[in-house]
Amino acid sequence: MENKENSAVEKAKQAMEEEVSEKFGGEHEEEAAKNRVRIAEIKAHEKAEKEKRKLAYKREKERRKYERKERKEARIAEKNRLKAQEKAERNQIKKMQAENEQAYREQRRKDREKRRKSGGGYGGWLAAVISLGASSLVLATVLIVTLFVPSDKDRALESGYRKSFFDTVAQVDNIDLNLSKILATSEESGLQKYLVDTAINSELAENNLSQLPLEDESKFYTAKLINQVGDYSKYLNDKLVDGEGITAGERDNLYKLYKAVGQLRDCLQRTVGNMTTDFSFSSMLGGGDGNLVISEFNDLQELSVEYPELIYDGPFSDGKDEREIKGLSEKTVTEEEAEKIFVDIFSGFNLKDVKSVGKGEGNLSCFNFNAEVNGDNLYAQISERDGKLIMFAYSGSCMETVIDADTAESNALKFLGTLGIENVKAVWINLANNLFTINFASENNGVIIYSDLIKIRVCAETGKIIGMEATSYYTNHTERIIPSPLLSVSAAKKKVSDNITVLTSRLAVIPVGEKTEKLSYEFSGTYDGATYYVYIDAVTGRQIEMFKVIESTEGMLLM
Repeated sequence: MENKENSAVEKAKQAMEEEVSEKFGGEHEEEAAKNRVRIAEIKAHEKAEKEKRKLAYKREKERRKYERKERKEARIAEKNRLKAQEKAERNQIKKMQAENEQAYREQRRKDREKRRKSGGGYGGWLAAVISLGASSLVLATVLIVTLFVPSDKDRALESGYRKSFFDTVAQVDNIDLNLSKILATSEESGLQKYLVDTAINSELAENNLSQLPLEDESKFYTAKLINQVGDYSKYLNDKLVDGEGITAGERDNLYKLYKAVGQLRDCLQRTVGNMTTDFSFSSMLGGGDGNLVISEFNDLQELSVEYPELIYDGPFSDGKDEREIKGLSEKTVTEEEAEKIFVDIFSGFNLKDVKSVGKGEGNLSCFNFNAEVNGDNLYAQISERDGKLIMFAYSGSCMETVIDADTAESNALKFLGTLGIENVKAVWINLANNLFTINFASENNGVIIYSDLIKIRVCAETGKIIGMEATSYYTNHTERIIPSPLLSVSAAKKKVSDNITVLTSRLAVIPVGEKTEKLSYEFSGTYDGATYYVYIDAVTGRQIEMFKVIESTEGMLLM
């Protein structure tokens, strides 16, 4: 009896377990199926995003290829013009030499005739020949010196180019050395030292590279590599300062950058080895087909395939093109409408031969235009969204400084007003090579918004606006609610080193990377004869950034 009861209980228990298993096992299988679907969707999304980035990169590469072709054709045309001009000048020299020779023969004939009639000796004839010969020699010498002997200015320019090139080589060597130390170091303080040194070397290398007379397409990838190394080093150092470590993926990125820098170093060393003692760096001006340095820098464009794809919060991140464009509406303009906007903006420049030179794709898509102004070139970009002037550059020269900084600032503000840009304040003015470079930033109730930055170039001779770059302004400009600082200005000032004599202070919103902004106090002051700008977080009291004003051949720079 008892065995039967136990058997019945076991059967009931087994039935219950089968019922539970059937019910919940199905639910688990259903949940697992949902998870598989979600994982598949995520992978599909990631694949689509990757394809999107590849397509954007391909479009950008095609755009640059088209622009390089345009510039190359322009260089060829300019080279042909210079050749024709040189030929005309040489023909003029030959003509003058022929005229001098004819004058010489005529004078000899007259002297012979005079001597024959007078029966005189050689004194008068010899004096006449010597006089004419000396005149011809002076004329020929003046022409030769003018055309073929470099002036003091030419020698100074050549010396400057030479210094910039070899300084670039030295800084690239330093970058390569520091990256190797970073990869061989695990101790945090050592990493920070080498990362900071790498960032400094990169900035110095970029500054020197920018001084070389190279076309943009020749140095684009080299400049990008140098900038990415420096920017990525700053990004990683900031992580270490904030108590975060460097991940395995970030170390892998550093290794790839190290290999790319190694290729750049080898190329520069090869260039130095192939240089003759009389190599002219000025020969790079105007394109210099066959020029040793230009050829090597053009070959370095292949380095782009070695770059790691760096996605991080920094200005040279490969992911920055995904940023939202805050300062432009969704309204779009056609190429014809953009051309009309271009002509209207520069109506006072007496434009000639206006033509469209393609469309730049990417996050901030623009129509590109060229025009002739008094024999010089004016190039500009008009955004497809909203039809705004994003940048322009005029190649006309400025020979002397006539106007002062106040006049330059006033003219720049008037120009910005014609573009509908208001509530901006000049935050930096620099004069170099008879050009004023003025940085303007948005101002909101006395708070400077450094994310909304516009750069204007003003000719110090004529007072005309000859350049503008407003990508940052139109990317970031939006209505902001500025929070009240948690720290008082006096409390924030205490965070500045006692060595710095603080002269001014004001609130400012500054960009930290590409996606973050912080409210800070900007303090300017002096120490040991130099000027410093220190930025203290208005909430935490931590020092966010510091700049030192450096005097250079290009004027006063912030570093």
